[in-house]
Amino acid sequence: MDNAWENFLEAIAALLSKALTDKETEKVISGFNNFQQRLQRLSSHNLQRLNLEITQSNKRVSRCKHEGKTCSQNVTRGFLKTWMIAYLVKYAIGVLPALLKGKVFKNPSILKKGGGSDTVGFAFFLSSFLSAYKLVLCTMRYYRPDHEGDRLNAFVAGSVAGLTLFLDKNKSRRTALTLYLFTRSIQFGSSYAMKKWAEHRDAKRVNQRLALRDAVDDEALSLSSDAKKTQALVTKSGWDDILAKCMSASAATALMSLTASVNLYSCVIEPDAMPKSYYNFIMQHSGLPQKFGPMFDPLLDTFRSQFELLKKGPGGFENIGIPKGVSSRDFIAENISPNIATVFPADVHHDYQCCALLHPLYPCHRHAVDTLTGEFGRAVKMYGTLNAVRITLHLWVSNDRLKQGQGNDVDVVLY
Repeated sequence: MDNAWENFLEAIAALLSKALTDKETEKVISGFNNFQQRLQRLSSHNLQRLNLEITQSNKRVSRCKHEGKTCSQNVTRGFLKTWMIAYLVKYAIGVLPALLKGKVFKNPSILKKGGGSDTVGFAFFLSSFLSAYKLVLCTMRYYRPDHEGDRLNAFVAGSVAGLTLFLDKNKSRRTALTLYLFTRSIQFGSSYAMKKWAEHRDAKRVNQRLALRDAVDDEALSLSSDAKKTQALVTKSGWDDILAKCMSASAATALMSLTASVNLYSCVIEPDAMPKSYYNFIMQHSGLPQKFGPMFDPLLDTFRSQFELLKKGPGGFENIGIPKGVSSRDFIAENISPNIATVFPADVHHDYQCCALLHPLYPCHRHAVDTLTGEFGRAVKMYGTLNAVRITLHLWVSNDRLKQGQGNDVDVVLY
């Protein structure tokens, strides 16, 4: 290309040399040379830009949200960061109660045991879970660049990441995590279904308004100009709207009541069906082990056996109740167990046998008040300490940010 251009310029120069003087010929040749250089620069720039555009159009469009980092860097950094945080949190949870109670000073080996294989394994499981999710999600986004949304990508990534639960060797913790994730999935599924149901109802109301507007327009055409009036398009709420409103207002209360009844039934009647740690947690908050000491387990065993016996027997108050005028202590000693009867005060009367075995110290109404006041104190002692630590850390971090000029408004939220 360059040789042909030079031969063309030489031919032009030979023709112009016969018609122009030497100075005029040099000016013309210099102008052609400048034009040639400019044309070459423009052609080279355009070709490079065209090649860049073609290359960019062939590249895959990445929809990952970790700007400034590649997918492999995001997964690796996420694994290391999650492992470190999970290890420190698990270690703090294991050591902090012993530190507050002073057991660490008597037995310093608690500090070493708190960072043992169980803590390392839990941190490895949690970091593997989050890293596997990120890895599969980025892979799905890479191989499905033309699909809008991440619903399928997130579903597949979450399913694969859930398999890392086998890395946790603690069976009770695996069960607790499984139940937590299962209930969360039900919550998200219910929220999604309610959202779609609301969209369906909104679309139905829009269609009703359009039909009503058409009917009003047709009626207005048949009337004279003096008889026309402005009418508001009002659609009444259907049964599905009323049902949705009731569900939104009472769903949390109904669900709490249902789960509480199931948990308490399992705790008293079927304790083997519950994780041991959760069973101990509920019993600790009930205050019953503290009240009855070594008699607590025999008392619960007697309650379960009597419950099964009464469930299989005939109904009626005469079979499940305690006659008036007879103290619960005398009735239990004569009909159930003299040993268990020693727990009962002499002047307390219960209406039903199961109530007597479940709370032997007080009647039903007094037991309810005692449980409320006792649990309030235990809850304040536990959750008050946790919230105090969290608020202190939050205030410390907020003040530090204000000093560094990273924030002007700091809101302290108490949960």
